[in-house]
Amino acid sequence: MVSSTAVKYARALADVALEQGLAEEARRELRGFGTLHETNEELREALKNPGLPLKVKQEIVRQIADKASFPDIVLNFLLLLVERNRLGQLAGIVEAYERVLDEKAGVSRIEVFSAHALPEEARRRLAGVMKEQTGGEVRLTYLVDEGLIGGVKLRMGSVVLDGSVRTELENLGRVLSRK
Repeated sequence: MVSSTAVKYARALADVALEQGLAEEARRELRGFGTLHETNEELREALKNPGLPLKVKQEIVRQIADKASFPDIVLNFLLLLVERNRLGQLAGIVEAYERVLDEKAGVSRIEVFSAHALPEEARRRLAGVMKEQTGGEVRLTYLVDEGLIGGVKLRMGSVVLDGSVRTELENLGRVLSRK
């Protein structure tokens, strides 16, 4: 779950990045920095070390940004996160940023849960049906839920469409128990 703080930072960045035509580049660079921050323990520890002065932490980020040729908007955003001790929330901010960009572009994000990985043909058909139903572009994320017996469950925001065998059996059980 993404925090409300992460969403606020993501929305602010998205507004500026879209205005400057750098939304996709910012997405790519933030993901890259996020991966580096997550996988490089030495970097992560240095940037969260309360004994290290803010100026030193900012210089570390500047050097990485210079080597990677980050646009100023990304550098300034990362420096702000360092200043406000929010780098630990970077993964959530990146996730929220991607959602905000999709939302502004009219792309619907849909999570598809199934008992087993869906074959490519089923994925294509489902994507087509969901595109038709939503009337716009869709981004499907496929997840395996071993608790399902069969069928699929879809989640788009707070809306859940449950066509799983498990739910059908539970519904049948409730009907039978009333008689």
